[in-house]
Amino acid sequence: MKPVLSDLYQEELLAYADAVKRFSRLQNPTGTGTAVSRSCGSSVTVDLIVQKGFITDIGLEVDACALGSASSAIVAEKVIGKTLDEISTLGCSIWSMLRSGGSIPCGEWRNFKFLAPAKSLENRHQSICLIFDAIEKAGLTSK
Repeated sequence: MKPVLSDLYQEELLAYADAVKRFSRLQNPTGTGTAVSRSCGSSVTVDLIVQKGFITDIGLEVDACALGSASSAIVAEKVIGKTLDEISTLGCSIWSMLRSGGSIPCGEWRNFKFLAPAKSLENRHQSICLIFDAIEKAGLTSK
């Protein structure tokens, strides 16, 4: 059963979608990656600074729907101090939440609860997860 759109597009989710603008591109990143959704054309470009295995700064350029933008902002808000492996594991958890009934992350990642109503909107899953693909690519190019 599809969620009522008002269940999905809550004030909190829309605030996160708007907040993505706070994370502008970095001047001297150690790595940059871009991910594009084949289904809707949304894109996320991530600039990272990774030092001693930890993410110390992030910059974004997001051209995505409210769901992709909100997901990107939720990650960018909490990514500093995390390893690339931790973010990859989180990405797998979000895919599981969306596709196979996995639980909503808790703790500092609990705000992904705002995206849980998108479970039945399969055409939006890739946009929600673009941030994780872009971070992975940025990590692979990190100097």
